Amino acid sequence: MALLTGILLGLGAILFTGPVFFYLIKSTLESGFKAGLSVAFGIILGDMLCLGIALYSATEFIASPTFEFWASILGGLILLIIGLKYVLKPNLNTTVKGRLNRSSLLVYGINGFLINFVNPFVFAVWFGFVSYTEALYNHSTALFSLLVTLGVIFSTDVLKALFAGRISHLIKPQKLKNFFRVFGILMICFSIRLLLHPFL
Repeated sequence: MALLTGILLGLGAILFTGPVFFYLIKSTLESGFKAGLSVAFGIILGDMLCLGIALYSATEFIASPTFEFWASILGGLILLIIGLKYVLKPNLNTTVKGRLNRSSLLVYGINGFLINFVNPFVFAVWFGFVSYTEALYNHSTALFSLLVTLGVIFSTDVLKALFAGRISHLIKPQKLKNFFRVFGILMICFSIRLLLHPFL
């Protein structure tokens, strides 16, 4: 049952479509599967850190208004900068697919981590998952279930990147440019939501 619970929670997490999902797709369309995979690694590292905090420490601090305020402000500013970049100057440099250097891949990974980790809604989801599993099982079984959840989330992110990479060559440059602009607008919308969150 713990295995099934972990799988269902991981599949349920797919429904929480946030800015990091669009960044994953954008990065893959922009620079290929390796870029998307780097973002996926960044996302899962952020999820692992959120899970660790939710399980073992700093629960009261994370739930405090101070943390929520600064996480929302920082996350909102990061998303705003990314959004403005792609609205004002969409990147059509798709010729580098398959030839990304380590520093470029690292940047994609770091961005994936930051967009995911500084989003207070991600913490809320993981706190909910931890509370749910620990209400059902003992600590070690709950941890196993949550690790399965992480595995499902990472697997689905890799599949998203793989799919986006497969169809990227079918998308004409002008449509790709329009997609990047839409991506930028979505990031700005998410940033406004985060920036206003502490005041609502």
